[in-house]
Amino acid sequence: MDAVFEAQFRMIRQACAREGKHIDVALRPGGEAAYAYQAERLLVLDRGDNVARIRRHLPGVYPVDETAPGDLVVLATDRLDDGRLTVPEALETLRREVGAERFALDGSGLPLASPVHVLHLSRLCMATEPETPNGAESAPWPPPCSPPEGGHEVRVAVVDSGLMENFDEADYPWMTGVTGEPDPLGPVSPGTERLIEGYTGHGTFVAGVVKCMAPSATVAVSNVFANSGAELETEVVAALDRVVAAHDPHIVNLSAGTYTQGKVPSLAFETFHAQHPGVVMVAPAGNDATSAPFYPAAYDWVVSVGALGADRRHRAWFSNYGDTVDVYALGEAHVNAYTSGTYVYNEPPKASARQDFTGLARWSGTSFSAPLVAGLIASRMARTGESAQAAADAVRDTAAMQAIPGIGPALHPCDEP
Repeated sequence: MDAVFEAQFRMIRQACAREGKHIDVALRPGGEAAYAYQAERLLVLDRGDNVARIRRHLPGVYPVDETAPGDLVVLATDRLDDGRLTVPEALETLRREVGAERFALDGSGLPLASPVHVLHLSRLCMATEPETPNGAESAPWPPPCSPPEGGHEVRVAVVDSGLMENFDEADYPWMTGVTGEPDPLGPVSPGTERLIEGYTGHGTFVAGVVKCMAPSATVAVSNVFANSGAELETEVVAALDRVVAAHDPHIVNLSAGTYTQGKVPSLAFETFHAQHPGVVMVAPAGNDATSAPFYPAAYDWVVSVGALGADRRHRAWFSNYGDTVDVYALGEAHVNAYTSGTYVYNEPPKASARQDFTGLARWSGTSFSAPLVAGLIASRMARTGESAQAAADAVRDTAAMQAIPGIGPALHPCDEP
């Protein structure tokens, strides 16, 4: 693992362990990280005789009472081979036992079983850590768009790290109509302001980007990624179910994702889409400069967003790319709302350096290109009154007409698809 990945994974692993969730990472043959997962747990769709088949081929696995939405079941593997088999090893054993052709369910492409993947806010480390704006940047960039004519009601759910403590609309006039679950700061550090830990402020920043593009939308921010920006896929989907029930959003922005074992679809998000087919989800394509599918963005029912650089003519250096990316939008050097306090950098070469923030940050990542697109979809809905799906389709069509050669479909701030 490279030093940046290792620093972020250590932080996430420690945070999850404090809640009794033990996570590990699967490595590729060259030593690069492939995906993160919950140790000693398998995820299975409880359909037909799936669970019985798995227990026949992996005697010793047993169901555990852990969050598993829909028709999902979590099986524990700690009794397999006296606890010596890792989850990837258990899955490879199962694949050999049943045969590769029978490892997929009913020709759907879904696996018979998978790890419980760990979703993270666009990768196990962000494209960049937050930076202070320069002296000329005292307002959001890109700047807020003009309110759309029409004024139809649009509700956007931002499923992220919550809304900053003591949020005051008077300090962020472009964020009128934003509410959310609190995203608390860390403890007081001697001689400084409150500490800003890990991914604190990420959800506030994302909500600010949505509101700049869709001034009339109402935005509800949920705190789902309290564990240093990471959570189990089963927990995220259970939280999404609660968000849909509580807020009935037209659009969900989920600036997070995961790579998966064997690059197969996430079982947990399959259940979410089956239960909520009308919800339009926007998600980032990922920050690893790879064409590997990043879920849930890689689904064809999700609007997958890659990042353009600050010049809006080139792909950002960190952005994922490829067939699973629907559209590219500005993802570099955003300036928007951020909590106030002292941030301690986690990644080399800035690791352990301290920086004071006073309400704004400059930040880069597909985490922020995604809400730009979510905001443009919301703005079109507010202007036309059409459904979220129709607005998303129109936005995709506009992006295709503005395709950048060698990159792909593109959208720009304040476009009116």
